[in-house]
Amino acid sequence: MTEEFRAPPFLGNPHVQTLLGYFWKGTLPAFSAQERHVVLPDGDRLVLHDSIPGNWRPGGPIALLVHGLGGCHLSGPVQRLAALLLARGVRAVRIDLRGCGRGAAFARRIYNGGCSADIRAALAEILTWDANAPLSVLGFSLGGNIVLKLAGEAAADAIPGLERVVAVAPPIDLELCAGMLGARRNRFYEVHFVRGLVRQVRELERHAPGLPRARFPTGLTLRRFDDLYTAPRGGFADALDYYRRSSSLSLISAIKVPALILAARDDPFIALEPFEQLVLPANVSLRVAANGGHLGFLGWEGRGIIRWAERQAADWISSTASARDHG
Repeated sequence: MTEEFRAPPFLGNPHVQTLLGYFWKGTLPAFSAQERHVVLPDGDRLVLHDSIPGNWRPGGPIALLVHGLGGCHLSGPVQRLAALLLARGVRAVRIDLRGCGRGAAFARRIYNGGCSADIRAALAEILTWDANAPLSVLGFSLGGNIVLKLAGEAAADAIPGLERVVAVAPPIDLELCAGMLGARRNRFYEVHFVRGLVRQVRELERHAPGLPRARFPTGLTLRRFDDLYTAPRGGFADALDYYRRSSSLSLISAIKVPALILAARDDPFIALEPFEQLVLPANVSLRVAANGGHLGFLGWEGRGIIRWAERQAADWISSTASARDHG
């Protein structure tokens, strides 16, 4: 089901939305978290940051939050959404994908847009904390593609406890979106992402001195980075093979659990056309706003500026938990 969503009016320029949304983080909430580790089959570890609201009880809802390209558990959208969920009684677990954030000290490989197996391992670990907890997974940007891929794969290989999935601004066609990011008008964004990825690689190498040092040319693009690093380290032939095998586009129609996708028509580098070519199952809702940029989604509701996508994601997850508790 596709719904044209009329966001509260604020700023119509997609670049202002994108940049203001990124650089203006607002007052980031303070909440405690316990660091937990997930040991993967190859010996690498994921790091989970587990925050429990005071009114949460065993069997209560747990949400796993997945950051985007170049991010970590401290990314603004991840922290803000975790705070919204905690205020609604949902236990929030923020992940550092392989080689990111705190996880840089515990991995020899780096994540990629198709690493749904790592998210599956994280969910299995969470169920060891509470076998009866209903699980939701929420992903931002590249993390959104990962969680949609996971949900599609779960149709054939079920994930115990998985009840809901949310994806915000997901690049479901990685090849097309990488091409958009590489356009001249988006060079600022591409440089920002590539520099962040190279920093993550150097941090990984610092913690694992036995790894061969990656060499990157000047003027590095995302496509070239994926050719030189992401693809070979992830077991893909090249960037194109990586994009095509890791995109969630072909799997979305197979999703069986309720899923919510939030996107903006003016996102500078997330293509909306692939969504419009899909025949979505009734359990998958796509809400599209005319304005929002990439992970900006800034609006005005009279009491101040809101980030409507984060608010909608939190409301959708918590309303489901509330309905279950009172059902």
